[in-house]
Parts: sequence; structure tokens; C-alpha cells
Amino acid sequence: MALNVWLATLFVLVGPQQALAVQVHGSPEGLYVHQLGHFFFATALLFLLIILHRQPIGTGKAWRYFKFSLFFFLVWNIDTLLVHWLALRLPDEYFTGGPLWQQRLAAPITGERLAYYLGRFDHLLCLPAMYFLYQSLRLFGREVEMKRRQSDQGAP
Repeated sequence: MALNVWLATLFVLVGPQQALAVQVHGSPEGLYVHQLGHFFFATALLFLLIILHRQPIGTGKAWRYFKFSLFFFLVWNIDTLLVHWLALRLPDEYFTGGPLWQQRLAAPITGERLAYYLGRFDHLLCLPAMYFLYQSLRLFGREVEMKRRQSDQGAP
């Protein structure tokens, strides 16, 4: 335990000084690889959702939460793919401000700009996905613990 506290303190003292929420990708290869990552992640999620729908592994709240998590991660990936694509389509003069994390969308607001703006609220999809994933894993853990206790009680 003391080692963990020491390591955490050391990390805070010598670790990174800034942790920005926005990641800039090098042009153009970085964005291509990033987009491919979203595409393959979304494809894998869709594949898993189809399999779990056609051949359910289990039932119950934990599995339902897990499927909700997969669905929200899938929608988040699709949204993010579209927002990255829209960001490439919108010219630089549509944005005001300094660096990427300080930029604002300039008026007038068109349908394309509105879609980009609303799509940037992707955390409203990612947070429920993480919440449902956490809840499903918590419930799976409880089920395993309950089965372990039952087997311990039944053992001679």
C-alpha cells in the first residue's frame, strides 16, 4: 500500500504538467488512422451486437446493460466519424479563436455547421456507454462472487 502512495506521489511530481482533452492528429496520416480506428471499433461493436442478438449468451440485467453499452459506443463512434468528416469539409474561416480547443464556430449557422456543433457533444453518448459498461461489469462481478460463495458453502 505504501509503495502505491509513493508511486502516485512520484508520478504527480514528475508526470505531465498538462493533460488536454483535445488531441490533434498530424496531417493527413494521423487523421486517417484515427478515422480507421473509429470505423473498425464501430464495425466490431455492430458485429458483437448482432451476435448477442441472434445467439444470446445470457440474460439478466448485466447482459442488458452490456448491450446498452455496446449500442452507445456504436452511436458514439458513428457520431465521431461524422464530426471528423464535417471538420474536414468546413473551411478554416468558419472557425474563430486560437488553438483547436479554444475555437468557436462563426455565424451564420447553416445545417452543416449545426450538425457539426451538435455532433461535438459526443460525450453525451460516450458517458452513458461507459456508465452502462461499468454497471454491467459490476453486476457480472457480483454474479461471479455469488456463485463462488455458493460453491464454497456446498463444498465438503
